[in-house]
This record gives sequence, C-alpha cells and structure tokens, in this order.
Amino acid sequence: MVDTQQVRDEFVARLNEALDGVPGVRKVRGRNVDMHRLLTEMGLTKSTQATHKWLNAEAMPEKENMRLLAALCRVRAEWLEYGEGPMRSGGKDDDEERESNVIAADFSKKGLRDGELRITQYDLRAAMGSGQLPADYLDVLREITIHRSFFESAGVSYTSASKLAVVTGWGQSMEPTINHGDPIFVDCGVTEFVSDGVYLFTWDNLAYIKRVQKVSKTELKIISDNRNHDPFVVNAEDVIFHARAIMVWNGKKL
Repeated sequence: MVDTQQVRDEFVARLNEALDGVPGVRKVRGRNVDMHRLLTEMGLTKSTQATHKWLNAEAMPEKENMRLLAALCRVRAEWLEYGEGPMRSGGKDDDEERESNVIAADFSKKGLRDGELRITQYDLRAAMGSGQLPADYLDVLREITIHRSFFESAGVSYTSASKLAVVTGWGQSMEPTINHGDPIFVDCGVTEFVSDGVYLFTWDNLAYIKRVQKVSKTELKIISDNRNHDPFVVNAEDVIFHARAIMVWNGKKL
C-alpha cells in the first residue's frame, strides 16, 4: 500500500530543492507568496491557501498545476512529481542545460554567410509582471543565427547587429503583444529612454519588459498591454534602461 503522506513529503522536498533555484522566491518565510505570485502570472487559478498545502505536504498539485510548477522551476515534471529520471532535461542538473523557447540555434561557431546575424540568447526571463533580480540573468544560453532580412521585412531597425540579443518573456501582463515564454529580440545599444516603446529595464531592483511612455521630464508611465494590469508612474531617475525590445519571435514588431 502506498504511503500517501510519504509521497507528499518526498514531493515537497523536491519542490523546495527546485524552488531554491528560482529567482525572486524566498528561501523560507514568504516562499508561498512568491511562488503563488509567479505561478499566477503563468495562469494559475488556485488560491494561496491551495499552494500553501503543496508546500506543507497537505496536498499534491493536479497534473496541469504540476506542469506549471515544473515550468516555473525549469525542471522535468516527472522528476518533480515522482522523482523519476534527472532533475532537468538532457540528463544533467546544470543550469546550462535548461530548455529554451528559441527554435533555431547555432552551436558550431561556423563563419557567417552573407546577410546572416549571430545573436546571443541570455538566460533572462524578463518579467512582464513582477520582475526578476538583474543578477539572475547574466548567463549566456546559446547563440542563434538568422538572416538580417528577418528584421528588414518587418521594418525593424536596430543600432548595431552586435548589440542584438534575445531574452524570454515571463508572465501575462504584456499579452496579446508578448505571450508567456515568447523569445524577444532586444537592442542593447539603447540604454536610455528615446521615445515611447517597449523596453527592458530595471526598476526597484527588478527587471521588467514593459511599454514605457514619457509623462514629464521627471516621470515615466509603465504600461502593460494586458488591460487587466493597471499602468503606474515612476520617477525617471529610478529607471535603468538595459535595452529596447524591437521584435517578438512570433513576428510582432514592437
């Protein structure tokens, strides 16, 4: 006979191990609040009381929510639920082996053909909701190679090919323009507000991808395309611009 309490206890141990690697999730006190907030941005409809039970071995998540948890922690759902197989895909528990949403990759370092651009993809889940600590997005995942006509056909301009990068949108506050998990091309040559648009920026020690609009010389309005998220105004001096978002992988010009 299966000891259901033992199953839940073992699940909680794996869940806490996985959550230790999620930026923005506190280690002990406040862990449930942080986890619930991030999961809600991904589509969770459960209450904080429900997720509290998961962390306290009082209940197990349903299959759909187990998959959400696995996606949040970037671990395999089978490992999280049953302890089966490696923690992460590829058979390694290394952050460098995390799965990516970018579907074209170049690992070969071969020379570029005429018109091709090599763009770095960073390990940054640029939040379109609550934000992420800037220190957590410095790792390089890989490089992708695309033809410059990809941008030209969409009328997208950028400061320099060497300044292009790819980050991943995280959350739902920029839908339908940017969906959760969409890779986003950004121009790192733009490190200040130049005109209304979508930017990758840090505010209050957290990184965001949001639409930014100038209100006055000293104030900026931060806007979500999802109208369920209210805009808010911040002091322009408190915002650090890292890049301007120029295009979503799905072809939407920003």
